[in-house]
Amino acid sequence: MMSIDTAIVNEIENSESESIIAVVSGVSADGEDWKEDAEVLNYASNGFGFYLDRECGVGNLVSITMQMPPHLRCYDHDEEFYRVWGIIQNCSAISGDGSHLYQIAAAFIGREPPDSYGEDPLQNYRICGVTGEGLWKVTESNSKFVQRQELRYWHKVELYLVLVGEKRGTLGGERILTENVSKTGAALITNLQLNVTDRIKLISEEFDFSSHATVCNVESLDDGKMRAHLKFIDGQFPVEKLRTERRKRRR
Repeated sequence: MMSIDTAIVNEIENSESESIIAVVSGVSADGEDWKEDAEVLNYASNGFGFYLDRECGVGNLVSITMQMPPHLRCYDHDEEFYRVWGIIQNCSAISGDGSHLYQIAAAFIGREPPDSYGEDPLQNYRICGVTGEGLWKVTESNSKFVQRQELRYWHKVELYLVLVGEKRGTLGGERILTENVSKTGAALITNLQLNVTDRIKLISEEFDFSSHATVCNVESLDDGKMRAHLKFIDGQFPVEKLRTERRKRRR
């Protein structure tokens, strides 16, 4: 069983407990520029989750300025602030005390937006791959993006990952940290060489969760690792425990 580097785990734990404010700006549906402070929920090298007082359209682009830890940046490691563009992946209203608050997930796409953004800031985009830096590639979308049925949490969850063979034999395993997770699936980076339709067994001791999963998409990274997108087959991840954990940290 492979172990996770303790220093990396400690860095992630510390990052999730720190209170970070990001400045997010974009263009509203009526063409007006806006800029607001956002409370960061959690973050990774290729995206982050945050709370905002306004709704953001899924597939729209926003500009983000935040004090991202240098080891999670793809550039500007020595600058005080990290300036990056992101594509909105999810936007869900949160009820409570009569105020309007939205929990939003954005995926980082790079230092500059596509050229087409300058022509039409309300253009919708979709993810189409990964850059050499490990950020997301986007392309124009001709149709409005469909909201994900399940909210994606940019949360580092430790899982034990086992690749299962056709005859239910174990072909390899390792401990990993998810990039993000939802009730029905997760994205992660692994040393295992996976293929679409491979069957995986996942176990989380911390969240008392286990499920088989199927590999829906894989991307080879420059360092030989793979980014995999998994769909849970016989279990749902208890995302309510993530929300409970977050509320405890905010007290």
